Amino acid sequence: MTGRRVNQRSRAALLYAGLLLLSLVLTRFQVASPATLRSATAPLNRVGVVTADNLRRAYTTLTEERKLGRDLERAEAENASLRERNELLTREVTRLRQLQKITETQAPNVLGIAQVVAVDPSPLLARLTLNRGSRHGVRVRMPVTVPGGLVGQVVAVAPTECTVVALVDPESSVGVTLQGSKGGRGLAHGSPPDRMKAQFSRGVPLKKGDVLVTSSLGGLYPVGIPVGRVEEVLPLGPNDVNRTVIVKPAVDVGVIEDVTILEGL
Repeated sequence: MTGRRVNQRSRAALLYAGLLLLSLVLTRFQVASPATLRSATAPLNRVGVVTADNLRRAYTTLTEERKLGRDLERAEAENASLRERNELLTREVTRLRQLQKITETQAPNVLGIAQVVAVDPSPLLARLTLNRGSRHGVRVRMPVTVPGGLVGQVVAVAPTECTVVALVDPESSVGVTLQGSKGGRGLAHGSPPDRMKAQFSRGVPLKKGDVLVTSSLGGLYPVGIPVGRVEEVLPLGPNDVNRTVIVKPAVDVGVIEDVTILEGL
């Protein structure tokens, strides 16, 4: 009896141990519930959503930046075109004002405006090339001027351009008189590189600062156009018949861009 009871207890212990082991195995490998799966995958889902949203935003930003870049290029091109048109209109207005001022203060017989396209590089000459010629009605000996004063005269003409000898050129000469009806006629010659010398009779009361304008001497230029200002009165010698003065021209031909051509007398 005693041995039988021991065997029964052993079989019961083995059965209990086996059931316990089976329970542990089933617990380890049991299928997770949906709630557990959602809880486990939620971080991964959030990462995916955030990544996709960032990619979408980056693509949208890149597309908008490219569009803004194209719009900026078009705006800059339009702005450059408008600036160019504005410069042309401003220059045209300046030319029209120049014509008006010259017709009111110097001479009514204006041929038109011309642009200086070249300047003789020689320091001993003062020659300008203009973009108007015989096709535009330009002729030799026509006066050339700006609102500030006389520039010179046309000495050579081609179909589409002409050459002007400025007042400071050694081959230039112009009849001058004192501004303000003070009298006295003289003749001014070019004195390179940037001055003139004018000679008057001994009795003309010249002094530094006097303004000289064109006179009727020579019959080439309209009367009263500013020529320059007396910079120095040279001393008279005992045998001098004429008084000589150094004249600073009213116009610096090295910086002018547009000039007015007059019909002449």
